[in-house]
Formats: sequence, structure tokens, C-alpha cells
Amino acid sequence: MNSRTSRTQMLYSLGFIFFLISAFAAFFTGVKVGADKTEAKYELLDTTGGPVEFSGSYQQQDLVTFYHNVFLPYREFKRNWNLEVDKLSRSTDARENGATLKNLGILADKQHAKVNQDSIFTNSPLLHQSQINILKSLTLFSQATAKVSAGAAGAETAKLLKNDPFTAGAVKFGLLAQKDYYDSMLKWGAKAGKNIPAEASVTTTLSFVQWKKMPLLLKNATIADMMLNRGIYEGYDPQDVTAKIDDMIYSGTASSLKLTNVQASVTLITSTGAVQEQDFIKWREQYYGKETMPQLPFFYE
Repeated sequence: MNSRTSRTQMLYSLGFIFFLISAFAAFFTGVKVGADKTEAKYELLDTTGGPVEFSGSYQQQDLVTFYHNVFLPYREFKRNWNLEVDKLSRSTDARENGATLKNLGILADKQHAKVNQDSIFTNSPLLHQSQINILKSLTLFSQATAKVSAGAAGAETAKLLKNDPFTAGAVKFGLLAQKDYYDSMLKWGAKAGKNIPAEASVTTTLSFVQWKKMPLLLKNATIADMMLNRGIYEGYDPQDVTAKIDDMIYSGTASSLKLTNVQASVTLITSTGAVQEQDFIKWREQYYGKETMPQLPFFYE
């Protein structure tokens, strides 16, 4: 009797475990299918009208047009996303939390329409890919807000939203788009001369000695790559991180903190919230008066 009962319990247990495995597999398969559909949707933009031929042109007008038509709407979304998710984490009103999620979804769709209304930048491959990645990012953000259910505990809702696979994909595509844009500026700088390389080299540890020899556009592209690899999705821009590091070096703060390389500095200032929007503007005249940079509003505003 006991043997038969134990066998039955074991079968029930195995059945339950199999159910859980199937449920998790179905969930993550659904996420992958959704992401793949998003990828496929925008890959069509790469081929609409036949094969895209790139001239590799990175003119200042390309960068300016991209900024106003693509990067600025996304930058505004990113700022609002971070502000609203922070607000959500402190809320205890279920109705308000639901409204926040809805508004974030509406904003993602609105900015998507703004970014999508202009032609793809077929003369500059990095700008072309950056626009595609921004469209993917906004689509996934919209899907994430529709998927997460709002509860009275705003902190729990915010956690679910941040940890959702669609949100993770949206952040990845957004940071990849940012890197593409800053790499485009580097290519523009290389065409303008001034001993600016066309590409950023990858280094495990970047010493302050090496950093101080780098032109501003190379520093910014390097920071954009670090932000992508570390998943740093904040309201500030790569040049704000660059400026904060430079000020720490030249003010002696880095030395007093016994910092010797850029990677450790990025870890410290981003984890402690030491970087702020407009940090670049704050120190632009002091450190970057003679630097070569395109006439983009966020370098001068």
C-alpha cells in the first residue's frame, strides 16, 4: 500500500516538474518569437526597394539630420522612461501604476512614429543601422509595457518591468544604436583630419595616460561601447561620462581615490550616480575648447 502511494506521489511530482519546465519553455519561446518578429520587421527596411548601397559618407549634415529626426526623439523617450520608472518604483497606487505603464507604451509608440517617418540613412551605414535599432528598441519597450501588469506595489511593478525580457532587448538595441551614432561621429572626425582615428580600438584596461592622449570623439565612442557592454541605460550621454572622468583626472579627484584607469572610473561614477545630464556642457569650455566635434545641439546647448 505504501509502495503504491509512494509511486503515485512520485508520478504526480514528476508530472508537476514536467509542467513547470513546459511552462517556462513556452514563455521564453514566446519572447524569442516576439523578438524575432521585431527583427524581421525591421530587416525589411534594409531591403525595401532592392539592395541598399552605401557610399560610407559621414557628412556633418548627415549627423545633424539624424540627431533631429532620430536620436533626439529617442533621447527624449529614454529620459522619460527613466523618470517614469523611478516614479513607478515609489508609487503605492495601483491605478496610478497602470496609468504610468499605459503612458510609457503610448510614448514609445509616439516616438516610434516620429523616428519612422523619415527615410533611412542609406549613405551612412552606421546611421542606417542606428535608426533600425532605435525602431526595434521602441517596439520592444511598447511590448514590455503592454505585457507587465500593474499592482499596488509600484516597486514590484517597476522590478517586473525592468527584468522583463522585452525590456532587456529594448535596452540592448537602444545602447547599440547609441554606439552606432557615436561611431559615426568618429568616422566624420577622421574625414575632417585632426589625427582622429576612424574606429575605436577595444582595450581591456585603458590607463589615464592613454585616455589623455585621445581626442574627444574617440573618448565618447569608447564610452558608448562601455555603456553598451555594461547595460548602462540612463538619461545622460556618453560625453557626460567623458567629461566627468576628465574632471576627476584634472582636478586630482581620481588620484585621491587611487583610480588609475578608465574602466574603474566608469564603474565608480555610474554606480554612485555621480554622472549627471549636462556634465559635458558644464566642462565644455574648460576642457574641450580646441576639440573637433560636429555642430550637434547636445554639444553646445
